[in-house]
Amino acid sequence: MKVYAGFPGFRLGIVAVTVTPMLACAAGATLSTPPEEAAGVWEGEVRTSAASFPLTVAFERGGAGWSGTVDVPSRYALRYPLAEVTIAPGSAGFAFAGELPPGRFEGVLERHRIRGRFTSPLATDTLRGTFSLSRGAPSRTPYTVHEVRFHNGDLELAGTVFQPPGRRPHPAIVLAHGSGPQTRDSYLRWFADVFARAGLVTLIFDKRGSGQSGGERWPLTRGSFADLADDVLAGARLLRARPGVSTDRIGVWGLSQGAWIGPLAVARAPELVGFLVMLSGGGVSPADQELYDDEIKLRDLGFEDAVIFDALSYLRLADEYVRTGSEEDWIRFVRAREEARGEPWYPHLDRFPQILPREAPAWTGLRADLDYDPTPVLGVVDIPVLLILGEEDRLTPAHETARRVSAALESGAGPALTVRVLPAADHALLVKPTPQAPWTAERPADGWVAEMVAWIRGLW
Repeated sequence: MKVYAGFPGFRLGIVAVTVTPMLACAAGATLSTPPEEAAGVWEGEVRTSAASFPLTVAFERGGAGWSGTVDVPSRYALRYPLAEVTIAPGSAGFAFAGELPPGRFEGVLERHRIRGRFTSPLATDTLRGTFSLSRGAPSRTPYTVHEVRFHNGDLELAGTVFQPPGRRPHPAIVLAHGSGPQTRDSYLRWFADVFARAGLVTLIFDKRGSGQSGGERWPLTRGSFADLADDVLAGARLLRARPGVSTDRIGVWGLSQGAWIGPLAVARAPELVGFLVMLSGGGVSPADQELYDDEIKLRDLGFEDAVIFDALSYLRLADEYVRTGSEEDWIRFVRAREEARGEPWYPHLDRFPQILPREAPAWTGLRADLDYDPTPVLGVVDIPVLLILGEEDRLTPAHETARRVSAALESGAGPALTVRVLPAADHALLVKPTPQAPWTAERPADGWVAEMVAWIRGLW
């Protein structure tokens, strides 16, 4: 069981960098290039045998040493912090960190170019390629950025507001997170840039228990979807009080777990929210979604129906213990887990929280929302709704989600609903040229971001 579907490929850890002397020495005269020449913006691309992708890197030297950020538009990455930035005479190295797929760079530093090797460990192999960066200019954004603090009761949340220019009141939008601990240094910043360029005042913030926000991380606490929805509403109230915001045109955008949180926020304070964007989720319960995820994974691996039935039956025992917390259900689950460890399907299941000891807080933290039914909440939503799904989503049942969301909205006030199911797109609304292609070949599905922006702007 996962933490209720986040943004796949965006939850991987730091990959360390080692800058090899052999690579630096191969450049000969470049060894004399002083480290300070690395400061600034560099633009270029990564090339592998499968695909290439553009990136922009910015290096800065401070009191604690070198640091940097990276833009990778094909991964919805804007100013992501880099890991292990290593600048030395004639060499430069860095790694993707945090929510980007693993990737490391070992390069030769020249006065106007950095070039070298790129590697990315995959499940069964290592992807290898080259990269080349040239001097670039700092980008200028058509908006201002303001760091803010706001409160949901006693909980303080840290965020950033992207403010478009002009005195006229602008529509505004709050971005709700996917699952797991997430900060503003994620895909949220990329989408905030898109919305701000389109004229929307945009708020992104560190999820409770993450980054500079207070509180404990869900689900390692007794918090719930309702708490997360109230965090979003606190952000909407912040925007409503800011100059330059059209108070009746504030929307909520939610991806994955956020597609549950967004409608719940609307239902809890309908006077605050004027439109809703749901991406990659929001139609089935977390329990159903988690079972779907594992079923699809095992089918993709070629397991037969009977085997998949056994695996899902085992996972249902874990769910039952989450629901009850009883001694009887724990014993039943632990016995099944010992038997399952020897099964060929066991290593392919999501590890959370089934491998955790009983005292782990996740077991109780998940209880509040495991069987969360979005239908009653959607039934009271009475504002324009945009639902975008990926047809090849392996975490969320796209067509069933579209059916249930449509039926729930129609059973209530029947707001204006627009549904888009993107062919070949996955949970992150990315597409690959072939199913076997590595992550470097993934790109955002054609036109979906522009369509989303056009839909919002077309509301007024």
